[in-house]
Amino acid sequence: MGRYTYGPVRSRRFGLSLGVDVVPHKWCSLDCTYCQLGPTTCRTTDRVSFYPPEDVASDVEQALVLGPQPDVITLAGSGEPTLYRDLGDLVRRIRRVTRIPLLLITNGTLLSDPDVSRDAALFDFVAPSLDAADPQTFARVNGPDPKISLGGMIDGLVSFTAGFSGKVFLEILLAAGVNDHPESIQALVDAVGRIRPHRVDLNTVSRPAPGGTARAVSPEFLQSLEPLFATRCQVVQEVAAGPGLDVRGAAEQELQLCRDRVADSLGRRPGTLPDLATGLAFPEPLVLKVLDDLVREGKLVAEHREGRTWYVSARTDS
Repeated sequence: MGRYTYGPVRSRRFGLSLGVDVVPHKWCSLDCTYCQLGPTTCRTTDRVSFYPPEDVASDVEQALVLGPQPDVITLAGSGEPTLYRDLGDLVRRIRRVTRIPLLLITNGTLLSDPDVSRDAALFDFVAPSLDAADPQTFARVNGPDPKISLGGMIDGLVSFTAGFSGKVFLEILLAAGVNDHPESIQALVDAVGRIRPHRVDLNTVSRPAPGGTARAVSPEFLQSLEPLFATRCQVVQEVAAGPGLDVRGAAEQELQLCRDRVADSLGRRPGTLPDLATGLAFPEPLVLKVLDDLVREGKLVAEHREGRTWYVSARTDS
């Protein structure tokens, strides 16, 4: 794919998503224990003009020409996207070339900043995270930058949601033995009552975090929490695999395109065979051949967790 875009990939919450990456690898305001991208390399709250917005918008336009057409265009990627100082400018440029809805996936820490809030308000959907609503658990699970106040962060979520004309989908990710005890859950329920998002998405650890030890809670536990929240609530489900097709007639050009997109996707986050086949719209046997080739070449590592095989980039750069 392009320098700033990846996918489209099949999102577990938002359908077919074209990802846009506007932050260098692991520049973030948090250092979450469960992060699939590994430890934060630059923890900061300072906004930076990392890339020219016209170049990023051009990349998005080219990706839309190549297809397939996504359900949403998602600003997320390798770090916290609200650290991108030109976020608002970029959104306005993308709006000139497409009417596809725009989604911002953010950790929510900077929404109390008026400039960030103003940029975020340009999106159709905003999906912030809130993994803890008490200071001790927040520090333990999210490792915030010292400038971040949990109270200020929650106040920012409350204020932004109240004034936002689009929809806010608040994600709560729970890890076993970390933020799943009753006191932590009750604090989250109370905070959600103040924030009043359009929907709460209950999630747990699904992708392996490099060097991480975070463990998933059970689907049954997540389902038991749904009635506690006054707002609409759902448990995030796995993406169903697409139908398999015969790869024997695959053209060399398609094979190379599949290889490029698989490598690009896994260079940003781990994935499974069904995730990649469905999200990238390639036949599953073709994706499997590409994965096997990349593993054999030492470019990917296959990790087996809880009955699933995850493919992880073997890169060693930080």
